[in-house]
Amino acid sequence: MSMQFKFEDYGPHREDGRFGHHFSLRIVVGERRGARLAWFERCDRPYDPDMPMDTWVDMHQLIGARSPLYAQWLETTVDSGRVEIDFDHAPTMREEPYAQRNLEWCVVVVDGDEDQAEDDPREWAMWRGMQHLVCDGEGRAIEQTLRPIASLHGSSAQPPSPDEFPHY
Repeated sequence: MSMQFKFEDYGPHREDGRFGHHFSLRIVVGERRGARLAWFERCDRPYDPDMPMDTWVDMHQLIGARSPLYAQWLETTVDSGRVEIDFDHAPTMREEPYAQRNLEWCVVVVDGDEDQAEDDPREWAMWRGMQHLVCDGEGRAIEQTLRPIASLHGSSAQPPSPDEFPHY
């Protein structure tokens, strides 16, 4: 099974009084049918009212039906063979005086080999990234950084999760 992440940062972005980064995460899966995706986020200034602060959140459980991030993934559920999916993330922090935010992502893809027993090792890939945003006293963005933290691959009966988040 081949799985890859390709991260593209399109740079700082402002839209409707919000700022952040516009980026794309391309996920390439050698066999889509049966593959699983998990997208976790942890934020010290949540952008969704149902998102707890400084806690890893399974974004599918939080906003799955409302999220364009999952639409492409769900559209390919029955596909067999190689699939490439681009997820776009839009700016979400309001431009307010002295606002600051750290947002971390953890994306995990588990291979789609349906012939394997549930407790057999499965191939997985994990990508992590971090965003840091800061406004000055006027509410102008003065610091915007976005960086990948890790891209890992492996095989195990239990796929990894961020910082001991319960397995999915």
